[in-house]
Amino acid sequence: MTSAPAPLPVSAPSNMADTAPVNAQTPKSNYKGFVAGVFSGIAKLSVGHPYLINVYFYARRFDTVKVRLQTSKDVQFRGPLDCTLQTVRKEGVKGLYKGATPPLVGWMVMDSVMLGSLTLYRRLLLENVFSKPHIRPYLPFCGFQPDLATLPSLGHGIAGIMAGTTVSFIAAPVEHIKARLQVQYAADKSKRMYSGPIDCLRKMLRTHGISGVYRGLWATVFFRSFFFFWWGSYDVLTRHFKQNTSMSAPAINFWAGGISAQIFWLFSYPSDVVKQRLMVDPMGGALNDGERRFRGWKDAARAVWRERNRGDLQRFHELTKQHLEDTRQNRKPRKTAMAVARSMRRTSPISLLIAALLAFGFICFMLNPSTPSASTSSSAASSQERQENAAEHPLSPPTKPFFKSQAVRSDGHKAAPPVVHYNLNSLTSTADSVANGERVLILTPLARFYQGYWDNLEKLSYPHELISLGFIAPKTSDGNAAVAALEKAIAKTQSGPIDSRFASISILRQDFEPPLKSQNEKERHKLGAQKERRESMSRARNSLVFTTLGPATSWVLWLDADIVETPASLIQDLTSFDQPVIVPNCFQRYYDSSKRKWDIRPYDFNSWVDSEQAQNLAAQMGPDEILLEGYAEIPTYRTLMAYLPDFKKLNPKKMLALDGVGGTALLVKADVHRDGAMFPAFPFFHLVETEGFAKMVKRLGYDVIGLPDYFVYHYNE
Repeated sequence: MTSAPAPLPVSAPSNMADTAPVNAQTPKSNYKGFVAGVFSGIAKLSVGHPYLINVYFYARRFDTVKVRLQTSKDVQFRGPLDCTLQTVRKEGVKGLYKGATPPLVGWMVMDSVMLGSLTLYRRLLLENVFSKPHIRPYLPFCGFQPDLATLPSLGHGIAGIMAGTTVSFIAAPVEHIKARLQVQYAADKSKRMYSGPIDCLRKMLRTHGISGVYRGLWATVFFRSFFFFWWGSYDVLTRHFKQNTSMSAPAINFWAGGISAQIFWLFSYPSDVVKQRLMVDPMGGALNDGERRFRGWKDAARAVWRERNRGDLQRFHELTKQHLEDTRQNRKPRKTAMAVARSMRRTSPISLLIAALLAFGFICFMLNPSTPSASTSSSAASSQERQENAAEHPLSPPTKPFFKSQAVRSDGHKAAPPVVHYNLNSLTSTADSVANGERVLILTPLARFYQGYWDNLEKLSYPHELISLGFIAPKTSDGNAAVAALEKAIAKTQSGPIDSRFASISILRQDFEPPLKSQNEKERHKLGAQKERRESMSRARNSLVFTTLGPATSWVLWLDADIVETPASLIQDLTSFDQPVIVPNCFQRYYDSSKRKWDIRPYDFNSWVDSEQAQNLAAQMGPDEILLEGYAEIPTYRTLMAYLPDFKKLNPKKMLALDGVGGTALLVKADVHRDGAMFPAFPFFHLVETEGFAKMVKRLGYDVIGLPDYFVYHYNE
């Protein structure tokens, strides 16, 4: 038996404590990011203007004071407190709220677009770039984050740049109008150039058009491109805290958010100064607000640089001149205090208050229980499940994803694989399989590929991160075609939405020749071909189950490749009975030309209750002869489950004890296989394959149950 590679499974990232997760369900779920942004904007305005408690940057600032300090002359204000006092003294408290109206509308829109687009870009980057095994190894800074299921920190940073660029087209005019209103120093409204945001917008449109309103757009784009450091560092810090500390999710949010905010401002603050200077620069022309100084961002940046250097040079010149004067007059040189930051020369009450609040927050979060809060996001839970079930080493069974590579020694050779102990005592197979996170292995012998089979598989509502798939195909032209079609379907699914991807997929190839060259339904069901055909199928099934069954598997679902229709809740429904072996009734849809309508008919006759006549027939057979069901040549008079449905009063929960089962759809507790139950490729009490499996299961002391009123449907050739 040989194996063919299948595309690696991918899952959603779960590296953030409370940020918008990379939600890869469907685009319709992205509205959550936009709604979160609306409330973020409201919080900013109601709590943070003018003293902005910025949800993004976690840094308290007077926004009006900040803009005035960034755009004023050095001699106008001695610092933030002086600026605040002068503003209140000359303009009243209302002066601090100048420019509040644009954020009232703008921030809700800006934040919703930013968070919504960030969620979208994260998902697109993960699905189309970072989950591709042939691309990711060549991307920088991704070597220490090899998990294809998780968006790396680089991806978060790039998504931040893209989201920042997107929101800049909304933020630029909002911030432009806000800045112009904030630098109007006149207390008397009649002396101000703009009476409000609408008046400001109207005048700029009338005199300079839409380009005037969007002045500073590229400065805004450049400033918000530093979101790379914000979101990238936030992801790095979150990973670090989750892996190396026992802090709770809120504590991780608190510290990762605060530190990443400072990292962002350290890199972006100079560009913010330039942006504000450009936005409050006179526009000139018909607006009659003065002479324009800066034609673009570069001019404003050069001006800020020259002013800063000129101020330092002037101070040095004054100190040198004073020293020479003292020396010439034979006076003892004056002691000049070392220039220190204004915040070091005096400590404002506001600074003390902020420090006290931060200290209080530190104590609260350090004393907070470290149990992470349960996530309400199904995508985040899915990602966590996938991450926890990642393979530990290369020899892990294929029922877990192969994410981690084998260690390499210092001499370049791969280290010996570790000895791994698996505690199967904690493994469960219960009626509440979803709640208990029980993993299901779906196994399919594949001679032909039917798109209906794969479509039905994708529609299963059981969490796909708990589903592993296994296939085995013959080395024939039909088998090659089936594998090619299967790999194409796998590639599409495993690169699609995260929640649709399966945990792992294994494809095996038979190392023995099938007895039948044709897979035509009529040929493969001929009585004379049954013994060799079903013995060959037994070998294929045994190879498949014993190769793919891993220590994490709770259930095994045998599903034939020509089963094209089942209830979406098939796995939940069958596991809810909590039976060792359970089989639904397999029917087939067909068009009844006599009735001129579609109807259904029984298909699988291998699920039955034994009869005395069949037992007598078996007693008269030779050791190598087998009993087959569904053939007139062998009248067994068994009770066939296919004929037992009560269509007048269907009861899907009705159970029937069986002696033989078919394998079109067959659910088995993994422990039954582990105890030795297999598909005999030899006459076992004159039974082979699935019917022989049922006999072996009962000999092991397990029950075999059928559901006569629960249907799955076979492809109609």
